[in-house]
Amino acid sequence: MKNIYSGIFSIPVTPFNLDLSIDQKSLEKCFEFLVDKGSHGMLIPANVSEVSKLTDIEKKDILETATIVIKDEIPIIAGVSGNSLESILENAKFAEGLGIKSILMTPLLSFMHEDEFYDFYSEISRSTNSLIWVQNNRPPDGNPIPQNILVKIINEIDKVDFLKEETDASGQMHSLIKEKCGENIKSIMGGGGGRRIIDEYRRGSDGLMPSGHMIEAHIKLWKELKLSKKEKINTDAINTWNLMLEGLLFEQTFSVSAYKYFFWKRGIIENYIARKPIKSNMDNFDFIEADRIFERLKHNFF
Repeated sequence: MKNIYSGIFSIPVTPFNLDLSIDQKSLEKCFEFLVDKGSHGMLIPANVSEVSKLTDIEKKDILETATIVIKDEIPIIAGVSGNSLESILENAKFAEGLGIKSILMTPLLSFMHEDEFYDFYSEISRSTNSLIWVQNNRPPDGNPIPQNILVKIINEIDKVDFLKEETDASGQMHSLIKEKCGENIKSIMGGGGGRRIIDEYRRGSDGLMPSGHMIEAHIKLWKELKLSKKEKINTDAINTWNLMLEGLLFEQTFSVSAYKYFFWKRGIIENYIARKPIKSNMDNFDFIEADRIFERLKHNFF
């Protein structure tokens, strides 16, 4: 059976008006843009979407808008992370009510003991009917799960069969999960925009969940990766990745500020305002560099 959770699952930004309310028209354009450009699926909302700065009501409104605009054209994974288990379960059940079949969440940042991680995913599994993605991320966005517990969670807890892996040892974690979890892991995808996708794909990655501002480049890269022989990456894929790398390193520094600026440069959102960005704000010299990188990306991919 075909794995529908494979390929490029793009993440849209959350566009804001000048008063920091959600710009509904631009949000809908984000969804339409990613579908039209061939995204294999979408993760909504996530770190790219400034999920930690959204209220639960806003998260629900974004998901509802997504289901209306996207319909059944591509799979949606609902990002339901929150500051408490109760909030996560409420968001998960709302997504389920919209007909979304798959949810993703990080463990709570407060967890320190191994049993807290295991009990957390056990309760989510008991309380929902959704397919469950574990997001294993590094600080400040995540709380990395001990390797032995992550393997146990995937192997033992019903419906927890999917992993977005983006710790610093992402490639090695791909190998570990593939080896230790076998058929219990239905899909493992990377993050970080694809900075480590060459190594991840070599180790059996099923896809990538990047910001959608250069979706054409990610789709091209994925198609070329799929032409690779076992453990030997297609040269065209490496060349494409090298052309993307300058942009990927820039967004690593500026995160949401960069994502939004590039979405704005492409005419998809009205402005690039962010709500207290986690990483540095861009100054005038950074905008000059962003414009130079954008023109190079545009020449090669858009």
